[in-house]
Amino acid sequence: MINRLRVVLFTLLNLARYKPWEPALIVIALLIATGGVSAVWLINEGARQGDIASDSPSLFANARIQQASDNTSPLTRADYVSLRRSGFTEWIAISEDTRSLTCTGEAGAETQISGFRVLGADMQAAQSWQLADGSVGTINAPTGITAFASPSTASQLQCPDGVIRQTGAPITTVRAVKGIPDDTLVLPLSAFYTGQVTTSSHPLTALLAISTIDAERQQAVVAALPDHLQFEQAATALDKGNLSESFRLNLWAMGVLMAVVAFFIVLNAMLLMYRSRLSVAIRLRQMGVSARLLQVALLAELAFYCVLSAPVGVIAGLYLTRALTPALQQTFASLFDSAFISPAPFLAQTISGALLITFTALSIFCIVTGRQLTKATATASVRHSDWPLVVQLAISVAIILITALLLWLADTTLFALISVAAVLLGGSALILLWLPYLTRLISHLVPSRYPLLSYVTASSVRLSARTRLAVCAFFIALSANIGMNVMTDSFRQATESWLSQRLSAPSYLYTEKPYEEVIAALPDAQPVFRGVSSLARQRVTVRSFPVSVSARPTLMLDTVINDDSARAWRDFSRARAVFVNQQFALKFDKSVAQNVTLGAVYAGESSRGQPVLSSADYTIAGVYPDYGNPSPQVLLPVTHFSPAQGFAGVVALYNSTDTSALALSDMGDTYIASQLIARSMETFDRTFVVTDALNIATLLVAGLCFAISVSVLMMDLRPQLSVLRALGVHQWQIKLTLLAQYMVFCLLTALLAVPFGILLAWVFINQVNRYAFYWHYPMSLSLDVLMQSVFISLAVVLCVLLLPVGRIKAKVDLRQETAV
Repeated sequence: MINRLRVVLFTLLNLARYKPWEPALIVIALLIATGGVSAVWLINEGARQGDIASDSPSLFANARIQQASDNTSPLTRADYVSLRRSGFTEWIAISEDTRSLTCTGEAGAETQISGFRVLGADMQAAQSWQLADGSVGTINAPTGITAFASPSTASQLQCPDGVIRQTGAPITTVRAVKGIPDDTLVLPLSAFYTGQVTTSSHPLTALLAISTIDAERQQAVVAALPDHLQFEQAATALDKGNLSESFRLNLWAMGVLMAVVAFFIVLNAMLLMYRSRLSVAIRLRQMGVSARLLQVALLAELAFYCVLSAPVGVIAGLYLTRALTPALQQTFASLFDSAFISPAPFLAQTISGALLITFTALSIFCIVTGRQLTKATATASVRHSDWPLVVQLAISVAIILITALLLWLADTTLFALISVAAVLLGGSALILLWLPYLTRLISHLVPSRYPLLSYVTASSVRLSARTRLAVCAFFIALSANIGMNVMTDSFRQATESWLSQRLSAPSYLYTEKPYEEVIAALPDAQPVFRGVSSLARQRVTVRSFPVSVSARPTLMLDTVINDDSARAWRDFSRARAVFVNQQFALKFDKSVAQNVTLGAVYAGESSRGQPVLSSADYTIAGVYPDYGNPSPQVLLPVTHFSPAQGFAGVVALYNSTDTSALALSDMGDTYIASQLIARSMETFDRTFVVTDALNIATLLVAGLCFAISVSVLMMDLRPQLSVLRALGVHQWQIKLTLLAQYMVFCLLTALLAVPFGILLAWVFINQVNRYAFYWHYPMSLSLDVLMQSVFISLAVVLCVLLLPVGRIKAKVDLRQETAV
């Protein structure tokens, strides 16, 4: 038994040597599937670890002791020593330096880095925290200093020759540690106080608690504090939402779609390979090889291909993830306010899982293709007639009703993605039902005076049942292409319109100067203030908005209270009502005219210190679009919310003069509104470059499925092609005829894919975006976008089909038919 199996297996592998491109298609498809799914799994694992790191309690969010607001005496080293000698050893001292850093690159190039703060912490007193990543920050003279930062900040500070402080001390290593705020570097106090940084120039900023302070311990420490120090409660922990979870869910959907499309290639390639080996299989059966032994040998061959492709695909997915890690870290930091940590690969576990999944899928495909070939080559094969028209209509109505029901029931991100799959699968089922009927209708419409064209259309009717996989692959690819293009075009138009209305000032100033200095130099400017609040323990960002009549048209409101814009602005100006963005309304299921209890409002981006506004009840006066913002947001009138410590660093310049122009040059970067819109749209276009590449790749896969189908059918059409050549039909006419047959399928499929692509765009905009990111926008249908999607898809498939069709050699040879 083993010897026979070995002989049959070697026979199959030798056949692969003579036609290597057939098994190569299977290996390439498996590489795509395993590499894509492995990359998706690793990216999701990095996102999950980043969520854990971001949500873990931060040492710097604990309770702290600092200088009292009504006292001028600073916190000193003597205060710190006295407190620890009194038994309060859970406190550590920190000091802060906000001067810019220097990133030393290759060839000695230096780049100034601003916006970071360097904290010196007494790490020797913080044993539990200093072991967070298994190491201790120390001075590594003469090589430099080891610093600690959050994962996202550590990835931003990977300078080739280290980071240099203004003291001249190089920071050669930046290690990622959980629980440190972004844009913050932490050093030991011994490394912090170097050069010109002394306890006189940079006194202690605060004392941080390295553990939770209960009520009894809080009373004891408050009683022990001198008059110039005060105790401050820990920052309120708020839930940041589930945006990164939605991202991971969407990424899994893309990975599954990639794997499904890749397995389309596998199924077609296996059908081609088995069809080309049919004569050899018949001879093996005649030599006494049992059907079971032949099936086991085929499975062993597929297992060999899995062993070849799965490890390579997993390693390729790992390298792809590592290459995308910097971009992913930036995306998670800016879009999701979360970290992305490069995950450990777990190669043995991942490769084992890839081998199991791919071999299981190939085993199923092996059985399916074997049965298809058995039916196709059976001498007594019975051709079943098509279903009656009434039955087809009933099945079509049932498919439409089921799809509509799934769309109506979609109320979460998962069900929204399921509804996307339902649209694609339902459309594929309708294509399979009606494509033979449409091709038969076309064949009846072709005049009989065109014999070659009549043969093309008549043959298309018969071939429509043998190209189902290729047609479904092309339909799915084209529908997804149209849906993504319509969604992207609608998003682009909505974003550009929104930016044009929102950026109404002639120019804007972005500065890092303090508010007092900016307003003194530019008294007529309109600054923006930011803060943070909460609703149902969910984080809510707060922004100021002017109440002047000239500023009102810049706020695009989707809905207003009682459709009365004047009342909405009147209540907003009196701080009795607020405007909320779509994310707020959809996430908390709120609408206009409803009351909300907004928590205490803190200035800046952290809920630390004393709130600038206490908790209060407001009426929602209007809902405005806020595309691209991952956070629920509330607008408060600038007359009610304008804390200096909450200055956002953005100033709208309505009356810029020559005098103010001189002041602007020293304040920061000034941009005119058209520049900001242009840069925003350039960023928008760069963001969707990956989507365009994915669309093209999907279309290439669909074209490859058609190419494989052509190769399979050519083995069965050789006798017919020989007859055509014997009748005097030129070889180029035969090739053009075969190409026309498949382009007929593609054209009909494209016409049916357009409405499903539009429906898919609607699902993306109004369901996936709605439940995953809490915003939606109007859908815009452009004939140019639809025609471009269809023509590019047809052009891609045409280019791919030219290769197998061009290789056809239709010669008069009556011996081509294999005797069975």
